[in-house]
Amino acid sequence: MKVAILGTKWSFHEIAAEQYFSNEQWLKVVEKWNFDALLDSVVSWESDYWLVEVENTVTWSIYNNLNLLINKDVSIIWETYLKVEQNLSALPWVKIEDLRVVCSKYTAIEQSRKFFEKYPEIKLVECWDLAMVWEEIKKQNLTNVWIIWWKLEAKLFWFNILEEKLEGENKNYTRYFIIQAKSKVQNKEFNKASLHLLLPHQVWSLMKILWIIAAYEINLSKVESVPILWEPFKYSFFVDINFEDIERYKGMIAAIKPLLKELDILWEYQAFDKLTREK
Repeated sequence: MKVAILGTKWSFHEIAAEQYFSNEQWLKVVEKWNFDALLDSVVSWESDYWLVEVENTVTWSIYNNLNLLINKDVSIIWETYLKVEQNLSALPWVKIEDLRVVCSKYTAIEQSRKFFEKYPEIKLVECWDLAMVWEEIKKQNLTNVWIIWWKLEAKLFWFNILEEKLEGENKNYTRYFIIQAKSKVQNKEFNKASLHLLLPHQVWSLMKILWIIAAYEINLSKVESVPILWEPFKYSFFVDINFEDIERYKGMIAAIKPLLKELDILWEYQAFDKLTREK
C-alpha cells in the first residue's frame, strides 16, 4: 500500500502515516513536494491514500490546506492525530550563544514562539525545505544558523539537539486527514462530518443552528468562523460534528438547511479512535 505525504521521509507526516497504518504489513511512503502533485498521485492511482495536516492544537487550522481540499475531487476517509515535539538542532560543535537565525516551517515556528521570547536577538525565518537548509549549513559551516526539527530528522542528518520540546505544551497535537480519490471510495462508513455554513445576517441565526444540532443529540466538536473572500468583515463557519446514528445526522441536516443561505457537506469520514487503531 502506498501513502503520499507532503515533504520528506522522517517527517511528522511519515510518522503519522506509519502510526495510522501500523497494522499494514507493506507500507510505502511516497514523497511529494507540492500540494497538486500530492493530490494528483492519489487521483492517478500512483498512491492509494494521501495524508495532509489540517489543524494543530497550538497553531489552529491550516486554512490553505482546507481550501485546496475543498476544490479537489477527493474524499476524506479517516482522520488521525500525532503528538508533536519540536527540537532546536545545529551542527555538533555549535553552542547556544552562537545562535542568531532559526529556520523551520511556519507551523514549527508558531509552536515555538513562546520559547524564543527570551531570545529577542534571534531572527525566526520560515523555510520549506529543511533538508536543503541543512546542506547549506553544513557546506558553509554556519554556526549561527539553527533549525527547528523533529528529533529523528535531526539525528538522521547528524545534527546535535540543543533544546527539546520547544513548544512548551504537553498537549501539542497535529490533526491529519487521510484522503482518497472519490472514484476509489467504496462502501464508505462514517461517524463524523465537516460542514461549511453560510448564515443569513440576522440576530440569533447561529444560535438557532446550534440549538437544532443539540436537539438531535449530535456532538459539536468544532465551530470556527472564517472571513468570506471579497466580503469585508463577513464570515462563514466551519463545523465538525460527531454522531452515532446516521439517520439522526441526516435529520439534523434536513432541519438546518432551510435556515442557511448555504450548506456544504465538505466531508463525511471515520473519526479517529485510538483504542480501535491499537487493536
